[in-house]
Amino acid sequence: MSLLHQPYGSFIGSAQSAEGVRNVLFGIPMDFTCCFRAGTRLGPKEIRYFSDNLETYSVEQGRELREDSFFDAGDVELPFGNAAGSLEAIDAAVEAILASGKRPIALGGEHLVTAGIIRAIGRHYPDVVILHIDAHFDLRETYAGQALSHATALRQCWNTLGFSTSDSPSRLVQLGIRSGPREEAIFAREHILQLQVEGALDVRRQLESVRQMWGDRPVYCTFDIDALDPAFAPGTGTPEAGGLSSREALEIMRFLPRFNLVGFDLVEVSPVLDHAGITSALAAKMIRELLIALDAASEEVCL
Repeated sequence: MSLLHQPYGSFIGSAQSAEGVRNVLFGIPMDFTCCFRAGTRLGPKEIRYFSDNLETYSVEQGRELREDSFFDAGDVELPFGNAAGSLEAIDAAVEAILASGKRPIALGGEHLVTAGIIRAIGRHYPDVVILHIDAHFDLRETYAGQALSHATALRQCWNTLGFSTSDSPSRLVQLGIRSGPREEAIFAREHILQLQVEGALDVRRQLESVRQMWGDRPVYCTFDIDALDPAFAPGTGTPEAGGLSSREALEIMRFLPRFNLVGFDLVEVSPVLDHAGITSALAAKMIRELLIALDAASEEVCL
């Protein structure tokens, strides 16, 4: 399986092929609708580049990133400037991954890419729920007159999956939100479980409560890097002060495999705004920690 020739190399520790692996990593180099500062199309390239600075061994987890745990399939080929066509291409790429019995792990790219991923996820997992980690609600129906925007990404997912304000428990949980218009804030407060965390221990405590609420339901997690405070992740288009720390973000990555995780994306890394590569370096470690934690979880299931 290969989505596109890999002109920028692979993420550290990638298998040589998708045969026998559970997780497929791929990039979505798209930033057509960024409303403040562009540059996220370069995110997948730079995250891969900074992964080369990492060890395959995680001191925090005491485990190695094994070569047969994932395959980096390259980047999705997108029709440049065509948001609707790009969502179709993303949908097709994720469909191919899911149809082969594998878990998609995406590197963005702007947040709108999640709307394309969810189309395929929803067909395979109709009862999927979403853990959305972000600084912004992303629940607008339109932004600047456009329905397809990184500011409408989660509204697109909501509509695609047929979420309802009467869902109990909520099929969408948001963590880290601290910015948005009054209308979005009221809607979210009334219909969506909102989490704010303070420290790594609190991360585990609150996510464990969500895990118990959802049980074994399939979970998709979308993580906008601007959920972090810009002190830890300055390389993003719409930074918002008061966010997560890098330690809290890494703890989230290590916890995610405790859910029935069926897919994941990390979006909005913008290397052109990233002083000294701080954000890309963090993003690379986040992906490494997730891959190692997923591998550990699969071993526990086999036991």
